[in-house]
Amino acid sequence: MNKVLLSLTALLLSSVYVNAQTDTFSTIQFPNNVYTNTITTGLYSGNNRSGFIYQSNGAINYGLFGAKAVGFKFRWLAHDNGSIDYTTDTDQVMYLDANGNLNMKGTLTTGGNVGIGTAPTSDKVTIDMGATRGIINLLSDGDAAAYSDLRFNVKTATGIASGKPMSWVTSLRKDGYFSNDLTGPTLEFYALRSVVGGYYAPLLFKANGDVILAGARNATNGNVGIGTTDTKGYKLAVNGDAMFTRIQVKAYANWPDYVFGESYKLMPLQELEAYVKENNHLPEVPSAKEVEREGIDVAEMNKILLKKIEELTLHVIELEKKITILEKKDTK
Repeated sequence: MNKVLLSLTALLLSSVYVNAQTDTFSTIQFPNNVYTNTITTGLYSGNNRSGFIYQSNGAINYGLFGAKAVGFKFRWLAHDNGSIDYTTDTDQVMYLDANGNLNMKGTLTTGGNVGIGTAPTSDKVTIDMGATRGIINLLSDGDAAAYSDLRFNVKTATGIASGKPMSWVTSLRKDGYFSNDLTGPTLEFYALRSVVGGYYAPLLFKANGDVILAGARNATNGNVGIGTTDTKGYKLAVNGDAMFTRIQVKAYANWPDYVFGESYKLMPLQELEAYVKENNHLPEVPSAKEVEREGIDVAEMNKILLKKIEELTLHVIELEKKITILEKKDTK
């Protein structure tokens, strides 16, 4: 077996025009008309390199940096002429640390894009899923607080105004932190606010499928605009048509049943006629200009219309009484 391995080694070395070296050695020379290429092993205390080093004055280099106890790293470099120092070299392509983390060039110096299933593009990460269905799958059992998060951070927060978001998080949670839902995992989209602290929690998906546009935990909540960027301070602003099969307004105070109370003073028809002639609209009903300028409150308008119907009903009842009296007089 040893003879076979030695023969194979000799064959490989001869195929790249390397003079065979035997016995114990720490350096293998690779003759080259342009560069002096070597593979060396050893410990270099001057620049904290150790282990298996492929070193040249113009080539791709890789090697070990530091002892495992102080943060062992396996580094890859694309190095130009000059000495190599794995602690400071800006030609690092990536490194693998003692915890199994693979760090791309973008975390070491500028540049460094990644292509998965395709060549890298101008984007930091490009993934080609191919012709079949592709998935980016985040798996975690997490703890009592959350399964997994997808976080978007602002790198430099110094220019962000107080109270503005500095980090947006999409979180698959077990604890229903903002949704108050402990029945199952929830998906919660929220932001961390700068300086003053606290959260924005505008979009929450409960375990029963409910979509919530407000968060618990004293989170600051905004308004929703559809077809508009200006909600005018309303919780929901829609610029366009909307269709409903049912609208219900809950707990509306001061519903106009008081019109039928004995103490209610009904405006006489003569006064009502004079008001309409002067204002061109019924009392309490907004004018056409007001509606054009401000719109209408549907619940408030329904209350006003009901009140007018009730007042009209009382007028009709009074007129009926007067007609009955007149009819009795005519029959005498």
